[in-house]
Amino acid sequence: MSTLISTAVTAIVAALQSAPAVCSHVDRVRLRPVAQGVSLAVAVRPVQSEVQQYQLSSLPVSWSTTVSVECYAKSGAATSPDVAVDALLESVYSRLMADPTLAGAVVTLQPKGISYDFDADGEHSTCASLVLQVLHRSVGATLS
Repeated sequence: MSTLISTAVTAIVAALQSAPAVCSHVDRVRLRPVAQGVSLAVAVRPVQSEVQQYQLSSLPVSWSTTVSVECYAKSGAATSPDVAVDALLESVYSRLMADPTLAGAVVTLQPKGISYDFDADGEHSTCASLVLQVLHRSVGATLS
């Protein structure tokens, strides 16, 4: 059995990989930089979970999990880095908001913000991180 956090991350990755995938590289908790020669990539990372509501027995039943969906793009000198990542960011957002329950895996996804990071490397790498709040419920004394 998986935790509700793992279930949410799995559902987000599956949604982004469903045909047609938002890009050819959609990873779960990517720990290394995007490989050389890969121009677009997405990494889904859980950040933290907080209890939102308790049962009368003091067990948590509603949780809010922050998830970061990182969109990576590499651009040459001819393309502005923010423009290079824009289409991928739009695709990711549109795909996830098309079904904010992730086919019933979560109560709902709520967008919280987007942040950008620009690398001054030879490949002009850009990361746009879409931060989502995932609302979900647990059953009894479990994280499921």
